[in-house]
Amino acid sequence: MNIKTEFTRPECERFREVCNFTDEERQVFDLRVQARSLVEIQQRLHMSESTVNRRIRNIKKKIYKVM
Repeated sequence: MNIKTEFTRPECERFREVCNFTDEERQVFDLRVQARSLVEIQQRLHMSESTVNRRIRNIKKKIYKVM
């Protein structure tokens, strides 16, 4: 699953409503659907690479659950 290219705007809105993202997951999700790179997300949110990757894994798990 590629968060930045695979979903439509209405799908992303639905995920925001039903996935119960944490604040950090929501920030990562929002930047990812804007096609921001992992490096850009790391820099913007002041997170390590491993933290961003972990947030993305958690986001994907939550999306899979509601699909």
